[in-house]
Amino acid sequence: MLKTVRQSANKKTGPIAVTYRAGQHNVFGTCPKTCALNPQGAHAAELIDADYLAALRQAVPRNGQAWTYSHFPADLLPVPAAGETVINASCDTIPQALAAMAIGRPAVVAAPSGTVWPYTVGGVRFVQCPAELADNFSCKDCGGGRPLCARGDRDFAVVFVAHGGGARLVGDDTPGGCYGNGGPVRLAWENTKTGGHHDEPAELMHFAGSLPAGSLLRHHVVGDLGLAA
Repeated sequence: MLKTVRQSANKKTGPIAVTYRAGQHNVFGTCPKTCALNPQGAHAAELIDADYLAALRQAVPRNGQAWTYSHFPADLLPVPAAGETVINASCDTIPQALAAMAIGRPAVVAAPSGTVWPYTVGGVRFVQCPAELADNFSCKDCGGGRPLCARGDRDFAVVFVAHGGGARLVGDDTPGGCYGNGGPVRLAWENTKTGGHHDEPAELMHFAGSLPAGSLLRHHVVGDLGLAA
């Protein structure tokens, strides 16, 4: 199920276009079973939805930029291409991020609460999301109009330091820690499950095409590429 929002009220993204994606029966239904942040792996996806992924790659506003994140293994994600949605490999550790970047995938890392960045490992910089470091700063302001996460050819990883009620689980062996598992984001996610669009590929292409030229589009505030049961 897909929910589209032309102008988000989310403080972190800022007033840009966003989407949410959920399973019809469980919000984690499009997320991979293997995601360490997923507390409900039994209800999650095993496979990537190939039809949806094909549409997602092309769902970019005219003369604009689109990006998202996936917890599916990096080698299953497409290498970024000009004019396409940038799909970041969401990693749980620095070694995972380095491995993803070594095969040409842009990487982000979920880091334990209280960790301090930037940090350099093996010549690769790990830079914390700027929106986490300053008030009144969002994706809309990031990178001078070219958000860091929308740069498929970047040579550094972006770090998201754990926050929210599940922050203590990030970097822990216990499944959980997803920022979407509570608060207003969870409410919006639940609404996606019950009121979203069924024909996700068609709706996604229509939505991206309807946005003003030059728009920024953050796919999947929560949700992933999985084929929901």
